[in-house]
Amino acid sequence: METSDTLLKSIIAAETQYCSHKIERNLVFLQRQIDVLISKTSRGCSLKFFNPSKVLAAECIACLVNLVSDQATKPSLLLKCILLFNNLVTDNHIRECLHEKFQLTPALVGVVVNHGVSTSDTLTAEAMQLLQKVTYGHRISFQEFYMEDLVRFLLRNIVSPATGLTQPAMGIMVNLTRDNFSVQSYIRNNENTKELARTLIKLLGDQAQNTLLFSLTLLLNVCPLEKMASKFYNETNVPQTFQMIFNVLIDGTGDTRRYAVDLFRDILKSPQHQKSLANYEYLGTCVEQTLNLLCTSSHESVLKVFEFLQILCRVEGVRRVVCKAMFATFHIQDLSQFASLVQTPLSRIPDPLLATIHWAGQSTDTQGLAPLGAFDLLIEVYEEQVFSHSKMHYEKHVAAILPTAHHTLQTTLEGDNLTIERRCSALVRCVKLLLTFCHDDTLLTLISKQTDANLLSKLLLFQFDNNTKALSPDITPPSDDWSDVGVELVLYLLDLIAKLKIGALEDLFINTMQETKVVPFLACGLCSTKRERVQDTLNLIQMCSKLEGFPVMILGDVLAHQNAARMKQQEAGLMYDTPYRYPNKRIHLEDKENRPAMYMKENISLKNTSALNNTQSDISSESIHSLIEKLDSGLGLKDCKESEIVAVYEKSLQAMQTKEQHLQDLLEAKTLSLTQADRMLAQYRARKGQDEAECNRFRSLLIQSEKKCKSLDSDASDMRGKLERCSKEIEDLHTENQKLQQVAQMHQQLTVAHTELTEKYESGQKSLLTLRQEHKSLTEMHEMLQKHNTNLKQQFDNTMEQLTTLQDERRKVMTQLKSAETKLEDTKKASLKCEYMTIM
Repeated sequence: METSDTLLKSIIAAETQYCSHKIERNLVFLQRQIDVLISKTSRGCSLKFFNPSKVLAAECIACLVNLVSDQATKPSLLLKCILLFNNLVTDNHIRECLHEKFQLTPALVGVVVNHGVSTSDTLTAEAMQLLQKVTYGHRISFQEFYMEDLVRFLLRNIVSPATGLTQPAMGIMVNLTRDNFSVQSYIRNNENTKELARTLIKLLGDQAQNTLLFSLTLLLNVCPLEKMASKFYNETNVPQTFQMIFNVLIDGTGDTRRYAVDLFRDILKSPQHQKSLANYEYLGTCVEQTLNLLCTSSHESVLKVFEFLQILCRVEGVRRVVCKAMFATFHIQDLSQFASLVQTPLSRIPDPLLATIHWAGQSTDTQGLAPLGAFDLLIEVYEEQVFSHSKMHYEKHVAAILPTAHHTLQTTLEGDNLTIERRCSALVRCVKLLLTFCHDDTLLTLISKQTDANLLSKLLLFQFDNNTKALSPDITPPSDDWSDVGVELVLYLLDLIAKLKIGALEDLFINTMQETKVVPFLACGLCSTKRERVQDTLNLIQMCSKLEGFPVMILGDVLAHQNAARMKQQEAGLMYDTPYRYPNKRIHLEDKENRPAMYMKENISLKNTSALNNTQSDISSESIHSLIEKLDSGLGLKDCKESEIVAVYEKSLQAMQTKEQHLQDLLEAKTLSLTQADRMLAQYRARKGQDEAECNRFRSLLIQSEKKCKSLDSDASDMRGKLERCSKEIEDLHTENQKLQQVAQMHQQLTVAHTELTEKYESGQKSLLTLRQEHKSLTEMHEMLQKHNTNLKQQFDNTMEQLTTLQDERRKVMTQLKSAETKLEDTKKASLKCEYMTIM
């Protein structure tokens, strides 16, 4: 950490030295320092030391942005800065800060426009690629001073592909036109709209997947009224577009998947396209192939896969298909493997559902936002299963989810604000998933038996002690504050405890709702702008209103205090609007600009459909000009139709309305800037008077300090003697420090031994668990053998009884046989006598 801080300090010092004296030696030294930082921020390295909320990192970024925005900066130095920014924008938080806080976008636009003349300029290509990454996901108002020049430059490079900058220009244009009506209307009113549409249609045959996606996106957003462009999104061709997007998503890379998902979202804004997707013939097969990506993707690309699956789940009739495909391969009988699912490598998990659970159990520190997307997908899937009352093996699913949920609930909330915010977001989604299961009575009983009350109480206590929004609502939190997510976590936890209140959980719920610490969180829930949060808070208050110790009066006081503070903030914002809040005003104007898009589409599609269709199909440009000439001359009114005149007037009125709205927005922006300037002048005059008074005060303080310096000279000699004594004490402390270092080494060795013993203990515990399972199975076998032994004993007794009866019968038969033999011998003797007598 110290080396990182020293590197940032050296870059700041080198930049200030170069800006003060722009000589070759200072330039070389600055480039060397930037090269070191480039190697330290290369792909695969951690960017935690470059957190923009820290002072050194923010100052370093500001220095580099100043270099990029300075037109006198040499191209070699600009290229170094842009390569460094390309490494930094791999982190989403840094990328957003570069656009919103440090104003990197206008600086890059200046580089692109000024250096974009040469076709073989690597600086322009790198700057455009960086601008594409920075502007992704941001809606920029067309009222920005650099937007018109940038859009013209991009249109020129798209229409003329010979420049070699077509693909990055298309990417930037896609970012600027997405959900931005002002930019879309400017391009549509441009003279080169038809030429742009023809160029985009030609580029559809390009082999590059990015170029294909950019062309389709621009045709959808910028040229929807062109006949050739609209053919790609009619009912017959939309399924082919769906298949192409699925193929790109399955076979593409990170950036390609990102723009494919965005194009899919833009297409599904139309209800007709949603119906086409629901009726798509190969939807099930494509969804199965997409789900297989969960088992093989990295955390950067799997996030877009999760987002894509969530978009599918929001379409009516498609969420059922996603659930069916996800549960189709879930055929696991051994429930013991779910306990180690989080630690299992992803390559060994072939099932999409288990892969999603694996991603949900990962840490947000190492895997970014992928666990959040996994939890969102699990919520969508299990909502479909629970609320549709379909037959499912509850024990198997709960056994698969609960170990991951318990692992997530054990997350420690420590680190910087961004880390805590991501961990709180993961906890919120985990609790929402458990609440989804709680809608079924069978699942509710299964979860309540296996939920630990201590984990939930620890999370609540952390929020009660550290949440700034609940502890001090009057203080405005920083931009990266996690308090809002913490309030949401507390409300969801209370809702979960209220539904699972059995035994210790019921006591925890009653004790928590009787504390005064929970009151600010309930007040924040009631004052929220989200409908679901307000409803959940009202349900909690309704459940706890019957408790004896529930602080109703304190809740009312807190609500009144928050409302008063909010009113004061609004009044202060209207009366004393600072320059740092002016960009928010621009955002409001930007939203105003984007509202007419839907309004005009509705009017065109509902009110004036017949008139516009008739005029677009029947009236050509020549007939319109002839109609205007007839109207000017006052002749020939009988020859024309009334609908044609009305159509012409409607078109002109619509154009005037859009221009009037645009001028009104510009007027509002100018009035805001004028009032801001007046306030700044008043503040400047007030500060000038304060500064003069401060100068007089400092003058008197300087005279007093000179007098004190004379007295301090005499004290300095005494301090020298004390310094010598302190040096001796320092030497003694050095010897003690060496002894302590030896003790620390011993402690390190003991910690290593302790870790080895803990590992042996964990392995012993695992072997104990396996032995217990074997003992359990052996006991079951013993009971079965005992039952079998008793059955054999009964059979033996029966056979013995039968044997005794047979022996008795044998004895009887033997006696009868002996008597028969005696009789036979007597008869033989008698027969012999008879024979003898007969012979005689």
